[in-house]
Amino acid sequence: MRPHWRFEDLEIWRLAQALAVKLHTVAEKLDQRRCYRYAEQLRAAGLSVTNNIAEGS
Repeated sequence: MRPHWRFEDLEIWRLAQALAVKLHTVAEKLDQRRCYRYAEQLRAAGLSVTNNIAEGS
């Protein structure tokens, strides 16, 4: 039987999660400068990386 593991245990997923947090912080600063569309793209990109890793696991 194959051992059970979670994608959250993958080092690459944890690094991607940390990147997503940093991108979210940058996006908040862009929101303050009224760069809403760019901020939203950064948030989406950060989430996309972690989501794609989870889907592929």
